[in-house]
Amino acid sequence: MGDWLLSIAAMAGMVIWSLLVRDGRTSLAGFGVALWFPISIGLYRVLLRWLPMIGGVYACPVRATSQQQREITAGCLLTAAFSMLCLACMPAPIAAANILALNFACLAALFDRIAGWLPNHVLIPMLLAGLLAGALRGGANAAILGAAASWGAAVLALLFLSVSLRANLLSGEDVAMAAACGAWVGIGDLSIFLSVTGFLYWASCVAVRHVRAPGWGRLDGPERIRMQPTGPSFALGLAITLLLHGVPGLPSWVYRIAAH
Repeated sequence: MGDWLLSIAAMAGMVIWSLLVRDGRTSLAGFGVALWFPISIGLYRVLLRWLPMIGGVYACPVRATSQQQREITAGCLLTAAFSMLCLACMPAPIAAANILALNFACLAALFDRIAGWLPNHVLIPMLLAGLLAGALRGGANAAILGAAASWGAAVLALLFLSVSLRANLLSGEDVAMAAACGAWVGIGDLSIFLSVTGFLYWASCVAVRHVRAPGWGRLDGPERIRMQPTGPSFALGLAITLLLHGVPGLPSWVYRIAAH
């Protein structure tokens, strides 16, 4: 009941904000975000139940626990909050494209968090949509370079961790999500995205280490290593980077801090 009350209150706040906005397209987009918020909760629960079975992760559909349902609601609420911030800071067409990216990233993060799996069913459309958005904005080369550079950075980071920990931490899924996010941020904001994502992942590892045991990572041998899912850090890093890029009049020192 608490989750439903929170969802209704959040949706009401989005509707009120949309009514107060003077720009017609922004107001309409705000209503769209408010309407999509409860739909996304139900849709993501269905996808998280059935896609892992289709992908061979589970033998049969697995219903989300109450804790996992709360995590889905929280992820959708955070996505909606970032979506409204994008609408407040950017022109409606650019904000709409970024909202699409945020929803792709949220769904991928929830899969990684709950099922320990980043499905190509989500990552490939996210990558293609990022490349298309870059082309429509006149920055096709920046989107391609961003995807390629982010892919390379993720491979190098995983190789370094694999050598340091003497374990196979290479994951095509993590690399694919890095490439998809890189396509959306472009080569210009890639350093900010990688810095923010790296910090968030490090902070999550430190926090989880002092709170509870993290999930098990992937290894070839019988031994296993504890490893945090990367999806949530990628998703939040993407959201922060897109928002920083769209905030008008942001002081240059903010970009310098984010990039370093």
